[in-house]
Amino acid sequence: MTMHFFTVPALNPQPAQDELNRFCASHRVVDIERQLVAAGANSYWVLCVTVSAGAGVQPDALKAPERKAGARAEAGTAAARVDYRQVLSEPDFAVYADLRVWRKAVAEQEGVPVYAVFTNEQLAEIVRRRVDRLAALGEIEGIGPARLERYGEAVLMRLRAAPRPANGVSP
Repeated sequence: MTMHFFTVPALNPQPAQDELNRFCASHRVVDIERQLVAAGANSYWVLCVTVSAGAGVQPDALKAPERKAGARAEAGTAAARVDYRQVLSEPDFAVYADLRVWRKAVAEQEGVPVYAVFTNEQLAEIVRRRVDRLAALGEIEGIGPARLERYGEAVLMRLRAAPRPANGVSP
């Protein structure tokens, strides 16, 4: 028997939950132990999945489901990887890259994964929309009251300090 460990954030659990479900569907699960790590808005589940060493289900079960064009990407899958250099304009990508550096520093300081601060998709959307107030930031999928309170003002300050595109709007 082998053990595999997973963490599932309490906020935005879907990507990790999908990965866990694909894993469990492709293996013979013997036992699952779970423990909640209570850390306020950064709470998460830790799961220890014990699987039998024998053959599992067909390997196709591990593959991410096919997505329709324009569908939201699932984090943690090869299909989910988006090259934001291709998606964002050059000035927007510079702002996006700056936000990623800021996010990494915040995550390290708080001892949380970077996606607990903001996901790459959320950062890209923040840059695309050039949000200028908390209410607009809260309209982005997955950014709720806890993230607004904890990181909202800091991300808005970084956006205000960032150079704006020459035409004043993002393409």
